[in-house]
Amino acid sequence: MKITGKISKLNPLLGLYIAAGLLIAAIPVRLYQHLTIIEQDTGFYKAVDRSVYVMYILAALALCFSYAVAVLAKNVPASKSPYRKNIILALTSILLGVGIVLDVVSAMSDFIINARSFATAGISFLGTADQGQIPILFESVLGVFAAIYLLVFGISYIDGRTTYSQYKFLAVTPFFWAIARLVGRLITKIAYVNVSDLMLEIFGIAFMMIFFMAFARISSGLSTKKAMRNAFAAGAASAFLLGAANIPRLLLLISGNAYKITSGYGVSVCDLVFVFFAAAYIINAYKCAKENDSKELLNEYEKHDVDIDMETDDDFLSE
Repeated sequence: MKITGKISKLNPLLGLYIAAGLLIAAIPVRLYQHLTIIEQDTGFYKAVDRSVYVMYILAALALCFSYAVAVLAKNVPASKSPYRKNIILALTSILLGVGIVLDVVSAMSDFIINARSFATAGISFLGTADQGQIPILFESVLGVFAAIYLLVFGISYIDGRTTYSQYKFLAVTPFFWAIARLVGRLITKIAYVNVSDLMLEIFGIAFMMIFFMAFARISSGLSTKKAMRNAFAAGAASAFLLGAANIPRLLLLISGNAYKITSGYGVSVCDLVFVFFAAAYIINAYKCAKENDSKELLNEYEKHDVDIDMETDDDFLSE
């Protein structure tokens, strides 16, 4: 039985709003954990109390609602890029590009430091594959192209043009950059760093990867069925997870409690900005679809006195 798009009165933005509300609830929980039960050196929980289960429940609810709403809502916008001026989306996209550049600089710094230490120990470059050097290298190279595309994407929304849709190859680089980041974490950190932050980051980047895959399909005009639904669901889910990982760290940093942040897990600018970029992208897509629907409905009403439905994700690709 088909359940996709069954509920016409369900607002597609509800999943994002619920994820945002759950994120607000998760931030003080994570702050409490950083201040009391997380070891700063290892990142493991010193003790498992109720806050751990509360955090798991909040994360599970955010993921479930994000996907449930995206699947069940009928009026998810069509899988095509909305073209109009949007300063908020432009700003978050440009800042995300800058954040990725900062991530690339940090990754390359780690790569060079590790390469020198391996060379001193007489270990060849190929022999460092299991130490995460190759994923770091790929992450850095792909990050440069991903940053360029997001800058072009942001500038396009300043002037309202379709410039970014012309660069179909660059459109997939944020997706591959996210893959490289995920592989790097799985190889280099899972064996010795924490359960809490590591889990949030791994799942957060995994959903970021799904979002960027849908984003690439939509932005390049090569979208497949339900690409926008995937963007809505994965965008809300990744925003919750990466926000829950990075916002508490930022609050600890600005409040003078930086020593409580797990060693090796500083504030990730690109992950932090992505939270706002994903939200801005989802909201812009929905509002643009509603505005276009209203204009089309008005024109058709004036000409023929007929009603039309909003062009949805499934409608656009079933033609």
